[in-house]
Amino acid sequence: MLERVWKLLRASDRRERESEERLQDFLSAIQASPNGVMLLDAQGQIEWMNQTAAGHFVLDPVRDHLQRIGHLVRDPEFAEYLASGVPGAGIAIPGPHSTPAHPVRLFVQLHGYGEGRRLLLSRDVTVVEQAEAMRRDFVANVSHEIRTPLTVLAGFVETLQSLDLDEADRRRYLDLMAL
Repeated sequence: MLERVWKLLRASDRRERESEERLQDFLSAIQASPNGVMLLDAQGQIEWMNQTAAGHFVLDPVRDHLQRIGHLVRDPEFAEYLASGVPGAGIAIPGPHSTPAHPVRLFVQLHGYGEGRRLLLSRDVTVVEQAEAMRRDFVANVSHEIRTPLTVLAGFVETLQSLDLDEADRRRYLDLMAL
């Protein structure tokens, strides 16, 4: 009988060790994520965060444990988003070290889980937003550069259509348009 109890205890210890190892593997995988991951309780207190989230919000995982995220991240848009409780919707906010010369943009998303708990995901989208701005500027510049010669050509075409020109003048206008 005692041997059977001893076997059950060893099996229970082994299962507990295996569960702890799986949990540590899972936490290591989340720590390795390029995205910030933060777990909030029902009151908005930080239960856990990976290093990426700590870096995004300039927080300390130990010091800021059980602090309310709304007290630590003071951006008005973030506060409004946090209070709205709209799951899955996300917003872009300036990062804590953002300056006009070096803007930093974070995209944050809240997802509910469990009994009122929330998962806060963050991603640095600075490079993506800069690339989008460069694309918009490029398209605007190309559009302007194409429009200018087209306006000149349209003027020549209108002149050719509206004026009674001799063949020499018509040829001269056509040669100018060909350049």
